[in-house]
Amino acid sequence: MAALEPMIRGKLASHPDAPAFAAEVLRVHRRYATEIVQAHALCPFVRDVDVAFGKFCVMLDHEPDLDATREAVIDAKSNVLHVVFPLALPPSNVFERFASTLLARLQGAFAEAPVMAAFHPELVGDRDAAHRLVGLLRRAPDPFVQFIPAGVHEGGTVFASSVEEFEASAVDRSELNFQKLRGEPIEALLTRAQEIRADRDRAYARFADLRG
Repeated sequence: MAALEPMIRGKLASHPDAPAFAAEVLRVHRRYATEIVQAHALCPFVRDVDVAFGKFCVMLDHEPDLDATREAVIDAKSNVLHVVFPLALPPSNVFERFASTLLARLQGAFAEAPVMAAFHPELVGDRDAAHRLVGLLRRAPDPFVQFIPAGVHEGGTVFASSVEEFEASAVDRSELNFQKLRGEPIEALLTRAQEIRADRDRAYARFADLRG
């Protein structure tokens, strides 16, 4: 299988450092998908992380751009898609509203509306209840939105692998993840997430011209 190549979109997509930066974004998010989602079996379908990403789109805008993101989602022509915003860090509630508005703006663009999940480094969550643990698990290195096929929903943290696998088993895993991660496992997970975030900060620091 060919190596996954990120789509690069946004106002700074033509910057000479954009390809190298997008490669670092993909590397960091592979760590999150591999060392958090896959390592803790948060989604049973993540066997090959690059397959689970589907299309991986890096939006190079300092603020999420609704029109540009909508266009990128449509142009990706994929029912599994991750759209990452490594140059933007709006408050988590603002990003969640952006994601909801984006999903609404995509109505009619597909034969079936996709299912979307929003991830953000500062999502609200805690260890005390299954539905609130989801926020901790979705504290990704950068804000991103994930699209998966319509009619498929997984509680907890969702990463698609293939349409066929998702359609075969649509299980709410939030309570399962909560029980599995209680105590030491969640502490280990959160420590690794902090390490990945620090890796992200070091890697991105080399791209000061892009980051502004």
